[in-house]
Amino acid sequence: MPRQPAVSLTQEERIALETFVHRGKANARTLTRAHLLLKSADGWSTAELAAAFDVCEGTVTNVQGRFARGGLEAVLHDKVQ
Repeated sequence: MPRQPAVSLTQEERIALETFVHRGKANARTLTRAHLLLKSADGWSTAELAAAFDVCEGTVTNVQGRFARGGLEAVLHDKVQ
């Protein structure tokens, strides 16, 4: 039985993320967040994502939470401190 994805992306959000990743003009941390969202929407588990992208599981849940609260803007652009 397939797992329910932790993140649900619209077609426009998916296209925007794929374009963002393929352009490659952002820093590595932001590109990793974009990759995490794409794979999370494909149904990857938190543990699989953490192992594949060499981040801790907390990072994965934080990225998913930021997306849930603020959408793509919250994930791809850091707040100014």
